[in-house]
Amino acid sequence: MAKEYMMSILRFTPLAAVISVALAAPVWANDDAAPGVDNTTELPRVKVTALSSAIKIDVPGTVSVIDRQQMDRRLVLNIRDLVNYEPGVSAIGTAGRWGLDSFSIRGLDGNRVSIQTDGVTAANSFGFSTTGMRAGRNYVDLDTIKSVEIVRGPASALDSSDALGGTVRYVTKDPADYLRDSRNYVSLKEQYGSADRGLTTSLTVAGGDRANGIMIVATHRQSHELANQGDIRSTDYTRTRPDPLDARTDSVLAKYVHTATSGREDRFTADIFNNRVNTKVYSALNPKAPQVQLLDDHAEDTSKRMRVSFEQRYSKIDSALADRLDWNVYWQKTETESDTRTLASVPLRGKVYDRLYLSSLSERLFGGKLTLRKDAAIGAAEHRFAYGVEVSRTTPTGQLGGTGTDIATGITSSKTPYMPENYPLSFFPKNNTDRYAVFVQDEIGLLDDRLKIVPGMRFDRYSFKPDSGDRYFAGSFVQGGLNQVTHNRFSPKLGIDYAATDSVNVYANYAQGFRPPLYSELAVAWGTPRLYGIVPNPQLKPETSKGLELGVRGRGDFGYYSASVYYNRYRDFIFGGYALRPEQWPQWARDQNLLIVMQSVNFPKATVKGIEASAGLELGALTESLHGWRLQGSLSTERGDKTVYGSGVSTPLNSVDPGTAVLGIAYDTERWGAELIGKGVRRKNRLDAPELFRAPGYATLDMYAHWKPLSMLELSAGISNITDRRYWDWGGLHGGVLANVGSMNGSGIDDAQMRSAQIDRLSMPGRSFNFSARFTF
Repeated sequence: MAKEYMMSILRFTPLAAVISVALAAPVWANDDAAPGVDNTTELPRVKVTALSSAIKIDVPGTVSVIDRQQMDRRLVLNIRDLVNYEPGVSAIGTAGRWGLDSFSIRGLDGNRVSIQTDGVTAANSFGFSTTGMRAGRNYVDLDTIKSVEIVRGPASALDSSDALGGTVRYVTKDPADYLRDSRNYVSLKEQYGSADRGLTTSLTVAGGDRANGIMIVATHRQSHELANQGDIRSTDYTRTRPDPLDARTDSVLAKYVHTATSGREDRFTADIFNNRVNTKVYSALNPKAPQVQLLDDHAEDTSKRMRVSFEQRYSKIDSALADRLDWNVYWQKTETESDTRTLASVPLRGKVYDRLYLSSLSERLFGGKLTLRKDAAIGAAEHRFAYGVEVSRTTPTGQLGGTGTDIATGITSSKTPYMPENYPLSFFPKNNTDRYAVFVQDEIGLLDDRLKIVPGMRFDRYSFKPDSGDRYFAGSFVQGGLNQVTHNRFSPKLGIDYAATDSVNVYANYAQGFRPPLYSELAVAWGTPRLYGIVPNPQLKPETSKGLELGVRGRGDFGYYSASVYYNRYRDFIFGGYALRPEQWPQWARDQNLLIVMQSVNFPKATVKGIEASAGLELGALTESLHGWRLQGSLSTERGDKTVYGSGVSTPLNSVDPGTAVLGIAYDTERWGAELIGKGVRRKNRLDAPELFRAPGYATLDMYAHWKPLSMLELSAGISNITDRRYWDWGGLHGGVLANVGSMNGSGIDDAQMRSAQIDRLSMPGRSFNFSARFTF
């Protein structure tokens, strides 16, 4: 098995050859900017190497950075564009109404990946495809973002331990990014993409000076359904063209920053995001179904997020306890509302009902964090201490309501048989979830700082507190035993980084993670007669993880390289859609003659192991005639398995991405540049159920170009999937939490993955074009 696994990696021969060249080439440390880079670009660039490597060099783990320049030049509009070429990372979410949800990192996705905006955690994903009630985590306008950090695994004691897959950190823009020589700044950017016929307008205004700066970024976007490679335009479930869709997104980021003469920074941020989608859901219509025949389905979904935060940074503190201090406090509200109108025929009753479903989900988050830092020399070692506390309270609410009208009689009611159940209904009780954490980390520098040892410890306490008086507990399908749930755990971390030479580092990182069950996993209850049911599980255990990563990387005039291997093991792995055996059903489920009853359960264990590598070669360092040319590439391959609850059988973990290789060549001058990128993805073979669609392997070719004809004007253009290849993205074939529906082997099956689905409807766009123009005043 090990031999087969290694051979599968070595099949990426073109990229392996490039990385081998980079590894073999001599490199020297150099912190100067690469030749040909325009130093007057809009935002300061994250300079990690001479080639602007996306991999942080000086941390004992894998942390990649995507900066503003890269996002602009590759015309990034959504999270799939953002991580399209990132090894071991992908975007997940189904095409159509629900869209993109969140990220997958090293085989784990959904709520196992922490998403933070300026340190504030995104709301949790929630939903079951069987209920039509859904909330994702994609609530960020990327035009407001300065840079993105992607951390693999729960590597740092300073971050939450529930990021078992990793952390995506968004850092928003600052006034200081634009204010130079105390001049005000105004820019207008227009961008068009043919894949969804989307037009985006973004306005940035900044004023003041470095002592008192203010900035506003406002974005408006209108788009339609994402194109695919289907060709059937029917108005029922046989349709393979995308469902007609109109979307509108508006966002505003406002930030005020005051810098005192002492060096203290005060930051006030307001961040508003609003997305509205109208969908004609032809693909749900089935006029020949035996029980309920959908004749019409129209949906309007609205997603909103509002964040207000205040932060202070003290860079100079004359104290025995700290040299530097950061603290923040924040409030965030995330809302999702869905109005779904259907025309449903029920043959057994000879009735047709006009049904309006009204679902709402809201999650309020209030919290804060205090971090102190202290540098001290103790003997021959340099110590960089970081320690602090973090607290938060999450308050979710949600219900499903609606009314049905008998078309023949005109009678309207919210009860059966006009609606499938007696509405309104609560899926989960009103509750508060409190989190408390204490953390400490020490970066110990030895051998003139060539050897860094970074031990850390984090203590997390979690408390789920349901409101016992909520009407949820009066529901007919709620079991007893759901009371306050409290868990706590110490999670140790240890990183070692050794500079073998001035340009070569080797490192090792060990980290433990801890993710307690969410309200959506503990308490969701639901039942529809003769169809399906969901049973809460108050005895659900927290997930824990242990991960080890070993790697080598380097940088210099010739470029950079990074290669790592990792092994992660998870205990009590939570699976949110396990189909119970009939003898495990509660009595109410038997009384309702259900077809399937699901529950969140703990699988005994799961493992993910893999290899990642990336490299960049500055060809101008080899010969002056190639000045401005560079090669960059990456590869990733991983394997995941899980032990199924109740059987002890080991089966593939379906959320793991197939092997991927990326190779690009680029040329840049001070005023223009171009980049050609090829991406190859292996067939998704390792799945645990024969009825699942095995996405075939594919290769795509993309090209980007940018030109700055005037100091006030910058133009960018891109062609994606130049060869018009028909392919499926694995992340687009499941929707995070929506994948955990109805299986006894833990496969996480939903309609998007079934061979019986109209799979062409879920194919990715063919050849598409993107253009942008930014005017700066």
